[in-house]
Amino acid sequence: MMTSNIAESLNTALKAARNLPIDILVECLRSLVQKWVWKNSNNANGTFTKVSTAKENELRHDIVSKMKYEVLPFNTIEYQVRDQKGINFTVNIHNRTCTCNRFQEDEIPCGHAVAVIAKRNLSVYDYCEKFYKTETLKALYQENVHPLSHKDEWNLPQYLDIIVLPPNATIPAGRPRKKRIRTRGEHKVIITCGKCAQPGHNRKTCRNPPFEKPNK
Repeated sequence: MMTSNIAESLNTALKAARNLPIDILVECLRSLVQKWVWKNSNNANGTFTKVSTAKENELRHDIVSKMKYEVLPFNTIEYQVRDQKGINFTVNIHNRTCTCNRFQEDEIPCGHAVAVIAKRNLSVYDYCEKFYKTETLKALYQENVHPLSHKDEWNLPQYLDIIVLPPNATIPAGRPRKKRIRTRGEHKVIITCGKCAQPGHNRKTCRNPPFEKPNK
């Protein structure tokens, strides 16, 4: 699910252009990527924090939460952190792990790790993975996406000057499916009837009496 999100995002963004010729479809994709790169580049250059804005807000929330935690050291590496509910967590500052699993999974300090980092007077940004940092975002979008020239001006090698025919495939009957199939981990969209306001069916298949709003 996590690795297919970008493909599904592009598929949704190009939904209106998928039935167009391939050269127009590729140009729509190039134009879309150009807009995304320009927008993200401006956002990265306008960020004055050491990490992205979203992660900066998470760290600030964790910094506020760490004031409610009690830190008890085992040694110079492992610490016991007790939250306001009395639940204990073990933080390994050297391996960057916590028993809540957020530190090692998100690769950014959780609230328990922030409490340990603050107790040792260290910088919380030193324990954030580099792909969260603003420097990485700026380096990622430093290249520009330029438009293509007209096809009459293309200088193609001779072995590429061929006509590509469509594949020999059997087209199934019916209209092609445009909506993607949801995975098992995604929430199913529940349809609500516009006639009786009951879930599970639509207006065409409704057999219930119409919904009447109560009088004020």
